[in-house]
Amino acid sequence: MNTNKSSQMYFKKLPLFFSLLLFIASCTPKTDPTFSKQSAFSFSPNKIWAHRVNSFEELEKKHQLFEGMEIDLFYSNATHNFYVAHDEIDTLSKIILEEWIKKIPNPEKNWYWLDLKNLNKKNANVIASVLVDLLNKYGILNKTICENRNVKALAVLKSSGLAVSYWVNSDVTFRKFTGNALWKKRVAKNIAYLKPDALSSFWWMHPLLDSSFPDENISYWHLPDEGTPESIEFTKVLCRLSNVKVVLIDDDEPVAY
Repeated sequence: MNTNKSSQMYFKKLPLFFSLLLFIASCTPKTDPTFSKQSAFSFSPNKIWAHRVNSFEELEKKHQLFEGMEIDLFYSNATHNFYVAHDEIDTLSKIILEEWIKKIPNPEKNWYWLDLKNLNKKNANVIASVLVDLLNKYGILNKTICENRNVKALAVLKSSGLAVSYWVNSDVTFRKFTGNALWKKRVAKNIAYLKPDALSSFWWMHPLLDSSFPDENISYWHLPDEGTPESIEFTKVLCRLSNVKVVLIDDDEPVAY
C-alpha cells in the first residue's frame, strides 16, 4: 500500500522535475557576449538608498536626504518614454522619467537604481539607446545602474556602456525540489556570462548569496519590519559588509551605520 503511494508520488513529480531541468536550460545563455564599452559607474559612499521613489512627492522628500534612489520603470514602445511605475497600471499617472529627473535641482549629485520592469531581449536595444541618450543629457550615466533578471537583455544594456545589476530570483519552489546546488550552478553561469556590476535580491537571500558568491557586489531590499530596532540593527550589519553596496529602505530618513 505504502509502496504504491510512493510510486504514484514519484511519477507525479517527474513532469515537474523535467520542467525544472528545461527551466535551467532556457535561463542559461549559450555563449558569452563581448563588451566593447565599459561603464564608469561606481557606488555611492553611503550604502543606504531610498526604495521606490515613484512619485514627485517622494522625490521631493528624499533626493536631498539620500545619496541614492531606486525607481521602477516601464518603457512604452508607443511613446518611446519611460514611465515611473511599479505596476503597469500605475503608468496611468503619466510620470515620465525625464520629468522626474528635472525635478531634481542637481541630478548629477545623486545615484540612481532603475528597476526596468518590462525589459526583455526584444526591446533591449531601443531601451539601451534611449536610456544612454537621456542619462548623458543630464550627466548621470555613470551614476546609474539598471536592474532586471533577464541576463541576455542586460547584456545588451551593458554593451551600450550602462551599469547593470542582475536580479537573482529567490526561486523558492525550484530550490525546494532540487536543493541549492543546481540553483547556484545556474546563477553562476549567468554571472559568468553577464559579468554584472552587482547582484540584487531580497534581504532574506543574504546568507545564500553571500556564501555562494562572496566576491560579487550585492544589493538588497525589502528589509524585515522596517523601522524597528531589530531591522535597523540588521541594516547596519549588512552595510558593514564590504561586498554589500546598497541597501534599499522605505523609511523617510537614512540609517546611520
